[in-house]
Amino acid sequence: MPLIIMISVSSISILGMVLIPGVDASGHPYHMTFFEAFYFVSFMSTTIGFGEIPYAFTVGQRFWVALCIYPTVIAWLYTFGSILTLMQDKAFRQTLYHTIYARYVRNIREPFYLVCGYGTSGRLLVHRLTHENRQCVVIDVNEQFISELAIDDLHLFVPGLSADASESEHLVRAGLKHPMCRAIAAITDNDQVNLKIAITSRLLHPDLIVVARSEHRDVTASMHAFGTHHVIDPFEAFAEDMANLLVRPAHFRFQSLLAERLDPVDLAARASSLRDSQWILCGFGRLGQAIHKSLTAVGVKVVVIDAFPDKSALPDGSIIARGTQKETLIQAGIMSAGGIIAATSDDADNLSIMMAAKQLNDRVFLVARQETRTDDALFGACGLDMIMQPNYVVVRKAHAWLSMPLLQDFSSDLSIVSDAVAESILKRIEARVPVDEFETWQLEINDYEAPAITELLEKGREIRIADLLRDPWHPEKTQPYIALFARQDDSRWMLPGGSQPLQVGMKLLFCGHRTTAWRAALYHKEALNFALETESLEEERQPG
Repeated sequence: MPLIIMISVSSISILGMVLIPGVDASGHPYHMTFFEAFYFVSFMSTTIGFGEIPYAFTVGQRFWVALCIYPTVIAWLYTFGSILTLMQDKAFRQTLYHTIYARYVRNIREPFYLVCGYGTSGRLLVHRLTHENRQCVVIDVNEQFISELAIDDLHLFVPGLSADASESEHLVRAGLKHPMCRAIAAITDNDQVNLKIAITSRLLHPDLIVVARSEHRDVTASMHAFGTHHVIDPFEAFAEDMANLLVRPAHFRFQSLLAERLDPVDLAARASSLRDSQWILCGFGRLGQAIHKSLTAVGVKVVVIDAFPDKSALPDGSIIARGTQKETLIQAGIMSAGGIIAATSDDADNLSIMMAAKQLNDRVFLVARQETRTDDALFGACGLDMIMQPNYVVVRKAHAWLSMPLLQDFSSDLSIVSDAVAESILKRIEARVPVDEFETWQLEINDYEAPAITELLEKGREIRIADLLRDPWHPEKTQPYIALFARQDDSRWMLPGGSQPLQVGMKLLFCGHRTTAWRAALYHKEALNFALETESLEEERQPG
């Protein structure tokens, strides 16, 4: 309506100025052109006032101007006042932003990951992915989180949408059905919202990889029923890590190296020496129950302390009291215990338990749950051996599944081998590359990631894994990395040998330290040809 009023009043004023005759400098009759009339009415209605143009007005023209000046000024002020008010309207700005956001997402021409939830877990995950130059798109119902996304120091620009991710239309606007969307991570702090996102994703984009967070067994079961690819329960994941730390330290070290590039060799050695000791578990909530189940399954003796037995059925021999009391810890056997785990949902209680246990037994292995990220300084000052932060566990798992799907296949195969075998693999890696330079990466033989190899394979050349493990310009030099895993359709190889032939579409997992020679083998056909020809000559020279 404001635009209609302004256009109507201006049109009538312009038409009058064109029709009413004037006189030029010589006294001859003159009619304004539409452009001259438009120009005059424009500065008249905005009260700028440049004077009478192109010649002095006649009485009739001045009379018409006197009639038009008031309605045009009022229409101008009304129109632009309405526009400014509209621009400040929250609903209008949100609609405008959603439109711009949807247009930006539609124009993305590279693979990207849709992250639902930009709380602590979402922020950490986006930072990790963008640090690896992986494009992300974020959606979160909290406007403050999306505002923080705009000022976060990220390696790439990440568009963020403030909307409810449990509504399908918002997910579609965020890129759920986009052909370049590779995966969706539902890691909000609400299990029901994560379940709705997982269901929507499986129905609207069945080929999309779905990673979802769930802290309740019934929600986890529902996610699996709908075919969610990866469900992350931070409590179950940490409980599994604790069991591995005590009874399978090589597995624990290996997983830490692959996922976090950390080598907790001293931590694993100390914890595994305490596997036959009694452990104290304070708190029998979701985390406490998961840890108790995991540790007792591998033969570790655990004494439970919990002040609220009505919330969950405590195991036999449990102590009904608060673990923050020294008397309670002494009753539980803290003086001879190998370790103590503070698994309550209250950071203050967990810190109190740790300090009390440390005063009673300075040799005890200390493990505590940290619920709030802002308490990092407090937990860091306690000198704990391990800190369990649910958000970090979720991010570690989600990042591995999103960035390196083969890592989970390898971990699955690795989990069924003995700790001695895992230790031998670790020694093989350590002999090839220093642990402080360790990294893990995935490669698919295709035109995008390995164009030189793909071109030669399509021409019938035989290329083996060993050809990726040497410097193309100096084939006699072995590179500081090894192949951990390979998969081609339904076939999979753990620690494939160097004689394993490469195929187009094959996916491989490597670990070690990438050098410039790695890129040369993938992208420079001349370098790869040189290495293959040199290898052929060497084989011909060998006797037999």
